[in-house]
Amino acid sequence: MKKRYLYYIPLLLLFIIAAVYQARFTQGRLRYLLNINDRARPPLGTEYTGATITFVNPEAEAAGIHKGDRLLAVDGESYAGRDLLFDKIYDARAGDTLTVRVQHQASEGLPDEDKRIAVRTAAANAPPTVWDWLFVIVLSITTPIFCLLLGFFVVFLRPRDPLAWLLLGLMLSFGQVMLGSDALEWKGVMRDLMIGYQTFFASTWGLWMLLFGIYFPEKLNLDRRLPWLKWLLIVPHLIFIVKDAIVSVGSLINFNAVAPLYHLMRPFNTVKGILVMSSIGIFFAAIGWKMGTASTPDARRRLKLLLWGSQISLGPSFIVFLYSMIRGVPPQQALPVWISLPALLLFLLFPLTFAYVIVVHRAMDLRVVVRQGVQYALAKGGVRALRVILIASLIIASILLADSPRTNRPQKVIVISLSVMFIFLIRQVAERLRVWVDRRFFREAYNSEQILSELSDNVRTMIETKPLLETVAQRISESLHVPRVALLLKEKGAYRTAHALGFAAGEQAVEFPEQAATVTRLRKEHEPLMVYTDDPDSWIHHTPEMDGERALLAKLDTQLLLPLNVKEKLPGFISLGPKQSEEPYSNTDLRLLQSVATQTGLALENSQLTARIASEVAQRERLNREVEIAREVQERLFPQDHPSVMGLDYCGACRPALGVGGDYYDFLLLPNGIFGIAIGDVSGKGISAALLMASLQASLRGQAIQETSDLSELMGNVNRLVYDASASNRYATFFYAQYEPKSRALSYVNAGHNPPMIFRQKQGEWETLRLEEGGCVVGLLPNFPYTQASVTLQPGDLFVGFTDGISEAMNPAEEEWGEDEMMQAAKSYYGMTAADILASLVKDADEFANGAKQHDDMTLIVVRVI
Repeated sequence: MKKRYLYYIPLLLLFIIAAVYQARFTQGRLRYLLNINDRARPPLGTEYTGATITFVNPEAEAAGIHKGDRLLAVDGESYAGRDLLFDKIYDARAGDTLTVRVQHQASEGLPDEDKRIAVRTAAANAPPTVWDWLFVIVLSITTPIFCLLLGFFVVFLRPRDPLAWLLLGLMLSFGQVMLGSDALEWKGVMRDLMIGYQTFFASTWGLWMLLFGIYFPEKLNLDRRLPWLKWLLIVPHLIFIVKDAIVSVGSLINFNAVAPLYHLMRPFNTVKGILVMSSIGIFFAAIGWKMGTASTPDARRRLKLLLWGSQISLGPSFIVFLYSMIRGVPPQQALPVWISLPALLLFLLFPLTFAYVIVVHRAMDLRVVVRQGVQYALAKGGVRALRVILIASLIIASILLADSPRTNRPQKVIVISLSVMFIFLIRQVAERLRVWVDRRFFREAYNSEQILSELSDNVRTMIETKPLLETVAQRISESLHVPRVALLLKEKGAYRTAHALGFAAGEQAVEFPEQAATVTRLRKEHEPLMVYTDDPDSWIHHTPEMDGERALLAKLDTQLLLPLNVKEKLPGFISLGPKQSEEPYSNTDLRLLQSVATQTGLALENSQLTARIASEVAQRERLNREVEIAREVQERLFPQDHPSVMGLDYCGACRPALGVGGDYYDFLLLPNGIFGIAIGDVSGKGISAALLMASLQASLRGQAIQETSDLSELMGNVNRLVYDASASNRYATFFYAQYEPKSRALSYVNAGHNPPMIFRQKQGEWETLRLEEGGCVVGLLPNFPYTQASVTLQPGDLFVGFTDGISEAMNPAEEEWGEDEMMQAAKSYYGMTAADILASLVKDADEFANGAKQHDDMTLIVVRVI
């Protein structure tokens, strides 16, 4: 509701300006009619943007001033802008003397004359005629006031409706065309403000007519297809409007500053006239087209009334203006007064037609607001209106009194101070009166626009589908008094009822296939669809595929379908039945409901996305837990203790890249003191690699306990077991060795693994043995003839087995640590314990990586021969 009040701030400011202008202008016209004006009339007038005198009244002519002279000064002040002459006349009374300095253009060959002349001013007006009375009362007072009241009344009731603001602009501009301007009703800054206001709206009438014709009561189809086309007229309109405003206000202050712009644009005045006439013609053409293509009798009737009323109002005066342009004389002089005046008086029919169409025939939904909210408007709304009227009246009265030449400075200060004090008192009294009215007469007020607007804002934050559907259905039903509401959502290739109000059990259970004609049309149109079952011209009767769907729509008692579009997707739609009042859905209803549907579609998508994310999070949590369990299981597969082996100091470690991995190492204490050493690397990472690693461990242990010394046969058996237990694209590099402590013989088979290294130092020189003998990786081929090799270890030898996660550790620049760096590091730690050597090598690899993500499992075995 707070957002709604933001619209009233510019509305109130505009109303004050319009009301002050109209009040002062009406006051001046009434003084003229009643012949009680004691002001002086201008003895002369100058051109719009210069000092050349264009007309002289008898009093100026008698004083020796001639048409064509140049006005240089008034009462000793240099004449640079029209404000000076207007201010002097504003302060003067009939019989006062003005001293003017003029430059008279002498005869050829003689110098121009510079004369100072005293002019005695005359009374401002002659007695009015009956025709003057009719013209002023109807066109200068009644028509502008009616336009002002109608425009502000509609916007006050529908401040969020763009059409209401278009109507306000149209009514104010039409009123100013009727009023004209009178610079002598104002003085100083107030004159500049009011002349600017009058010029702006008077010059925008053609533009408002154009826009109203395009957008009322709904956008013209041509504008939907070619939205740029209207700008070919709007842009020239704006250029002329800006020019008129600058020149009219600028000429008051300094006409020399705006003269270049005035003379630049003057040749295009004919273009401006054609532009205005074209815009008015487009208004009639657009309204006529919409009338001929209207889908309902109600819409056709409204447009017909508007079209004929506007034509009758503007047609005769258009003929008068056209004839006056042909003859080159003012409209009031083109024809006899008994012909031209009735034609001009028909102008009043223009705002009357709009009022009749909008208020009586509900073209902008005002009758519903007035009828269903009349008691509330008379009480609570009446208090608010009374408050606005009193405040506006005080402001207008203050401006008029403060601007009056009969009021001195202390009186002006007192008037303004009292006005401010009364405004605050009115606010306090009105607020107490409003609270009393609420408690005495009302508990809640009917305001569907407020409810639907708030609903449109609220659904954005709703992330649960069921409460979202319940809220939308309930609030739409309450705000528009629609008993039957059904929301259908897409599920498993069809649109099924997800929530419904006002139906008996099972009555709302319907299903629309994804390719149904109704669904296709909703997805294509992106707009609310009216369903007229009793109208043979309705789309539901002209779509062959609708034969089976009309029964479904009848079952839902559908009168309006709202698509919940999200870009090109249609997650669902809303079916609304008839209103309890049996009134049709209005344009405002459709606009608000479409906003609600759009926000509901977005909220629904967010809700479904949130549900999917929650499901994925829960699934990920389960997966993480499963990975954690797998990691714990895999850790149990690695050696848990290190039995003592004569003559050896050994250690091993594995660090997976993803919690669990495919690297494998093992230490086996076999019968007869034989010590088994194994290290392997399964292709891939994660769970699948860990499962194959477990299969490899089981296969090795199953073969090793058979006390065989033929390691090539053992490796062949392991290969077949892994091959049978894994997919065709799964394999493992594998190294297995057996150490005999008494002979210190190390027998081994290397199945495609990174060759372990034995570092041996002799007389200060390093010897490195690579254990490469063996064959192909295990699990890739069903059979392979592996070979066995043997090496005798010596005291001081250092055995290092590793996977490529160690040697190929990468830094942020994607550079590898490399085997050479690893070998140098291992040699540098010679003499340390196996555990310390292992920790130091891992530390060096991590330091080289420099915080880069670990890209592969890292496994390391270190064995020292003591």
